[in-house]
Amino acid sequence: MLESNSSLTVATTTAAGAVAAGYYYAKKKKNTRCPPVVPYTIPWLGSAITLGKDPDAFFHDAREKYGDIFTVQAAGTRSTYVTSAAAISSIYRNSKSFVFTPTRLDVSVKMFDMPRSIVYDNDYMTETMFPMHHRILAPSNVTPMVDALIKHTVGVVKESHSQIIANQWSTTLEEFAHKPVFRAISATMFGPRFPAEKTYDPFLVFDDYVPFFAAGAPALFVQKGVRARKHLIDLFEEYLGTPGWDDGAAEIITAIVNGARNESQPPWTDRELATAVNSDFWAANGNMSWGFFWCMNLMLHEPQGLAPLYEEVDAARDSWLKAHRSADLSGDNLTELGEFLDNASLPLIMSTVSESLRVSSSSFSIRTVVEDGVTINGYPQFEFSKGDVLVCQTRSVHLDQEIYGPDAAAFKPDRFLDSGIVTEDGSRKPFLAFGGGVSQCEGRHFAAKGCKFIVALFLLNFDIKLDPAHEAPSSGSALFDITRIGTGILHPTKPTHILVSKRK
Repeated sequence: MLESNSSLTVATTTAAGAVAAGYYYAKKKKNTRCPPVVPYTIPWLGSAITLGKDPDAFFHDAREKYGDIFTVQAAGTRSTYVTSAAAISSIYRNSKSFVFTPTRLDVSVKMFDMPRSIVYDNDYMTETMFPMHHRILAPSNVTPMVDALIKHTVGVVKESHSQIIANQWSTTLEEFAHKPVFRAISATMFGPRFPAEKTYDPFLVFDDYVPFFAAGAPALFVQKGVRARKHLIDLFEEYLGTPGWDDGAAEIITAIVNGARNESQPPWTDRELATAVNSDFWAANGNMSWGFFWCMNLMLHEPQGLAPLYEEVDAARDSWLKAHRSADLSGDNLTELGEFLDNASLPLIMSTVSESLRVSSSSFSIRTVVEDGVTINGYPQFEFSKGDVLVCQTRSVHLDQEIYGPDAAAFKPDRFLDSGIVTEDGSRKPFLAFGGGVSQCEGRHFAAKGCKFIVALFLLNFDIKLDPAHEAPSSGSALFDITRIGTGILHPTKPTHILVSKRK
């Protein structure tokens, strides 16, 4: 959902983007028009420790002192960060000078262990597989995928219902919200026979190590992550070799598999395909499931909790049933439920989804300079050379007080209602949770609709509140593990305990 990091799709590789520390500057002749370098005292290590402790504070302070564009030395690498909406937009518009493909291919190998032979030795990925994602995930084509997500979400909602034996179920938001939605998304992508339950634990471990893989960390430091990734790839390889595996699978997955088996020369093996579909699997579950999680979590920490969202979804339901008196919204009639969700006016839920993504995402859009003497429109004082790598740090835009006001770091569920997303000059405020330009998340249409529908389904079926028997995690930015920079949706710092009961 967000600019996700799949090696196979624009929707994936950027969003969460690869961590800038994983990329290096090509050595070049001294250029007096290079951006300023953030000062450091320890050679090689540079600003790594300060950056790692609190990236938000680091980027804020660096921008205050050195401007919108600056270079950071960290752990032996130099990366130039771009932190303003204007500069990032300029880079997105100039896709001829600032190119995305090298990052997509590099991430395929580093993060997902795709063999270099299928990434670099022929053009099937760049010429066929990348455009395939753009076509299949276009707004006009994602309806079957959204319908499947509704179906599988209804399934996990009913399972959760069965776990509420007494009046209330004491659990964690991770167990109640993240894990079931992970299963629903997995079934949507790979069909109902896919063993989502087996993939959950290794996925969480792999997801934790994604920033280290993206940074090119030495194998010694990522052994646990390597084992988890191998476990996932093993599961995918076994599943793709099972007759009838594609029954109920999404078109994007069947197209990847059938195309690489039948059109690529040489055809991809099941092992190679397993590494490829794992990238799309991570792109969805590494972002969309956490995006839904933060919609619920952040609202629970609001003074009124989920009450404003309950009010909105209840009003939409009552209005629909008044106009469709025989309608069945229990989930037994998926067609009618889908029509209701697709047509329901839920502006506060949509605003909450956008606001949750704004404050919880930390994505890097990475571009490689392909010619000497390139400048960014509006910043003629800086000149870049062929091989330079620029990192568009979109979180800085989302936390920019000049754009979002003095409370930019705060979660405001109504911020993206119509009056809150337009500037004084009538333009829309920059919102880059899905990235932009050629690397804009192609799965954004599925993700945006999917999050809206999942939130509505959970609200229709459950009363959810924080459990007073447990100390609630701190609200605001303290909820997020902000050290996980550049790779999509942030993770929580600790579990959130909740009480759940059935809604009548």
